[in-house]
Parts: sequence; C-alpha cells; structure tokens
Amino acid sequence: MNKIIIGCDPDSSKSGFAIYINGKLDTLGCMTLVEFYEYLNNDNLPTITFDNVELHIENVNGISSNSFSVNKKDSLPVKLKKAEHVGKCKQAQTEIERIAENFGIKVIHHPISKQWKKNKGIFEKLTGWTGRSNEDSRSGAYMGYLGLTQSK
Repeated sequence: MNKIIIGCDPDSSKSGFAIYINGKLDTLGCMTLVEFYEYLNNDNLPTITFDNVELHIENVNGISSNSFSVNKKDSLPVKLKKAEHVGKCKQAQTEIERIAENFGIKVIHHPISKQWKKNKGIFEKLTGWTGRSNEDSRSGAYMGYLGLTQSK
C-alpha cells in the first residue's frame, strides 16, 4: 500500500501543496480549495481508501494574527489589511482541514516556518525536485517533509 503525505501551506487564494508518495515528492503546486477537493475526489492519488494518507499543514490557526504580521509602526489601515489577510489564511486552513477530514484523511499540524520559502537550493537538494516551484509550494513541501520525517 502506498504511503501518501500531503504537505500544505494554507493561503487566502491558492495554497501551496506537495504530494509525497512512498517518500518521494511526486506533485508540487498551488491549488484553490475547490481544486484540492477535486484532486482528492477524482482519484488522482494511487489509493482506494484514504487510510494511508496524512495531511501535514502549517498551523496558522494556532497563533494570533498579531504575532506574525503586524508591525507596531504600521498605520491602522495597514494593520487592518494584514489582519484581514491572516483571517483569510486561517479560514483557508479550516476549509482544507474540513475537506481532508471529509475524505477520512488524518490532519497533523506543524508550527509556522519560513524553511524553504526563500532557499530553493536546500529544497531541491533534500527533495530532488527540479521542476517549477514558488515560495508557497516549497512551504507546502516543507510541511510534507516534516510529515515524512515523523512517519519513519
């Protein structure tokens, strides 16, 4: 049976996703909530049930919006806009988790991290991925990588 780890960096419009199959990064990109649902629903994964699938997600819901986005020097309108964006990311996380749970996929939370967002070289070295990536997809790949190290 294939062991499948889905890594996710939730975002307000398109979240970063990485799909590891049997320890190898197979799919990397960004998806909307609807695209993620359709991906799971359309038999894109080599599995009959989702018992062997885990979603490892960056836990933006686990922190206050002020703790990572608001600078005390920001004007009130800037603070409000940042808080709005964080709220959208938190809602995206909630919906991604609901979709996963709908399919019976186990959800595991990881702390927010900037690993691999900017450092494409380390990402490529550790995953072997040489295709296209962006900061969000690499962040999703990092969450999945954490899942791989935990499930060994």
